[in-house]
Amino acid sequence: MDLSSMDLETALMQVQQQRTQLLDSTLRSQMDAVNQRNQDIAGLNEKSAALRNANTDMESANVDMTAKIAEYKDLADRLAASKCPDPDGWYGLSFGQGDNGDLSFKTLDQIKAAGLDIPGGDNAPRNVDGNHTMDAKGWVVQSFIDQLGAKIAGMEESIKTNTATIKTNNDAIADNKNAIDSLSNSQQMDMLRLQSLSNKRNEAFDVMTNFIKKMQDNRSSIVGNMR
Repeated sequence: MDLSSMDLETALMQVQQQRTQLLDSTLRSQMDAVNQRNQDIAGLNEKSAALRNANTDMESANVDMTAKIAEYKDLADRLAASKCPDPDGWYGLSFGQGDNGDLSFKTLDQIKAAGLDIPGGDNAPRNVDGNHTMDAKGWVVQSFIDQLGAKIAGMEESIKTNTATIKTNNDAIADNKNAIDSLSNSQQMDMLRLQSLSNKRNEAFDVMTNFIKKMQDNRSSIVGNMR
């Protein structure tokens, strides 16, 4: 800024305006920094919330699968106890439970509910001896046991994967919390700087306003004296 060609009042006015403009620019930059940190904190909170929701879903799934595994293991054990040693021989599906007719039909219902493949035709489970029990061939029962074993193994692997993912998510949540704490601390310092800059900017504006008023008053006084 070239002040050599200006009178004193104009030069002082230009200096004060420039100071106010610089403070305005610095204040805007500081406000942008505060807003950016607010956005960063909000983003980290959203990520952590999503991870917590995912963990809740996986934990619930693990509980359900653990219960289902216990159910399938129990069914597999009962089938193993009821399996005919002869692959083509017929035993009641509740043979290992006293060959109870009602239990044999309930066992078949459980097999269906588990989504196991059930052979049809001559190999289909049925009441072969007319004693009101649901019977199945030895190899058919073994296929049920094998299918249950595969389902159990699949769920156990899913639980293992979910557990590892939950741990990874918890680590990420902890990292996010540390980052949020650091940003919050910086945010407090930013707010203090922002308040300080705002005060300086207001002071500069007041000085400039008072200076303009004094200039106007001085000019009005000079004009009044010339009349």
